[in-house]
Amino acid sequence: MSRPTHVIALGIAVVCTYACTPRSGTGQSFANPAMLSSHDGKLHVDLVAAPITYTIGGHRFDGVLYNGQYMPPVWRLRAGDILTVALHNQLSDATNLHFHGLGVSPLNNGDNVFLHIAPGQTFTYQITIPEKHVGLFWYHPHAHGDVDRQIIGGLSGGILVEGSDRLYPFLKGLTERVLLLKHHPIGRADYEELVTVNGTVTPTIPIRPGEAQFWQIGNIGADRFLRLKIDGMPFYLIGRDGYFVPRPIRMEEVILGPGQRFSAIVVGDQTGRYAFKSVAFKFDERQPPLPEVNLGTVVSNGPATDVAAAEAKVSTQHVNGPLYVDMVRSSPITRQRTFAFSVNPEKTSFFINDQVFDENRTDVTVKLGDTEEWTILNKDSQYHDFHIHQTGFLVTEVNDAAVDFDGLRDTFSVPPAQNGKPGEAKLIIPFTNPEIVGRFVFHCHVVKHEDKGMMMTVEVVR
Repeated sequence: MSRPTHVIALGIAVVCTYACTPRSGTGQSFANPAMLSSHDGKLHVDLVAAPITYTIGGHRFDGVLYNGQYMPPVWRLRAGDILTVALHNQLSDATNLHFHGLGVSPLNNGDNVFLHIAPGQTFTYQITIPEKHVGLFWYHPHAHGDVDRQIIGGLSGGILVEGSDRLYPFLKGLTERVLLLKHHPIGRADYEELVTVNGTVTPTIPIRPGEAQFWQIGNIGADRFLRLKIDGMPFYLIGRDGYFVPRPIRMEEVILGPGQRFSAIVVGDQTGRYAFKSVAFKFDERQPPLPEVNLGTVVSNGPATDVAAAEAKVSTQHVNGPLYVDMVRSSPITRQRTFAFSVNPEKTSFFINDQVFDENRTDVTVKLGDTEEWTILNKDSQYHDFHIHQTGFLVTEVNDAAVDFDGLRDTFSVPPAQNGKPGEAKLIIPFTNPEIVGRFVFHCHVVKHEDKGMMMTVEVVR
């Protein structure tokens, strides 16, 4: 987990409007994304969004990229750092930026998704990384009506806030793997898709028998649900969406909806090759399952060792000190609300409480300092990926059953309706951070649903 010492320059000069090819081969050796690290508490990025043609895995796409890169460098920062991003729009349509998962101001030049940066314009964002943040976050456009096309085209990248080893000292010195997953239709959308790891098709990921590695995985695509699994190796999950849990949770697989991230420890099994994949997933009750997708191969190589003992050591780890979730769980509930997600029969309009999004309308007003309980009802036959900006939340129940996941989220997959009964999730949402005063949104992070109306505006007032 050593901090990179190199900085990769970004700017208009590296933008290309001709064919640019990412790391596109199959079976290449895994590499973390390039990193842009803060220095002296600051990081400035020039980010140019422009149309481009590129090739991945033999497939040619007409897309839109940041600085001509399908996988732009990850912005690596520390809590308290100041991040400034000069966004240069060379697209034919308006765009903007959302800093997904960061509890920062939604006003002015902060995480303001109501800004529309017109073609040919430049806008400079500035945010300060909150002290409570640690882990994997990401950025992407949020220009309503065009979010799906822009993210599918390639506009997304990672943000990594250091400090995980302060919560779990065991992580210090472990090999760190950052895996950012994107998807692109190559046939029928949601079914025939190319899914890449850091812009690479099916890389090989080395590990040694008994070696513990720290993996941070993010689904930074537009719409695809992934059900991740390594054959023969469990995930020891220690956090989701930048919020850590008190002790590792052993999981054979992890469902990762669009926008979701997780942090886990992976322990190498005995010498051999192990498939890393997204297994079949029933996204829509009325459609065939999303098919299995090969994401790569974990290659274990080295002397035989006691893998069970290595896993036992991982399972005994724990966080030093209290977590933010403890405060959220103990906060009194000020108000309860219910939001129903639904769709018209033609699937041309998606609704929250029978309304489509109108950015001039404020749908929910919350007083700063309140903690609320929201019930999200899913009346549709497919999953909807609830996401709220500026704050995390605690999931307490799913379909009337208590949930024992002991950590916060910023995005959660609400199950579909079955036998006429809506899927349901209960959430406790703290609106206690004074930085988040202002207007922001919550929506389904299957962004083609958001583009068709499944979004509302919430305003936090003093």
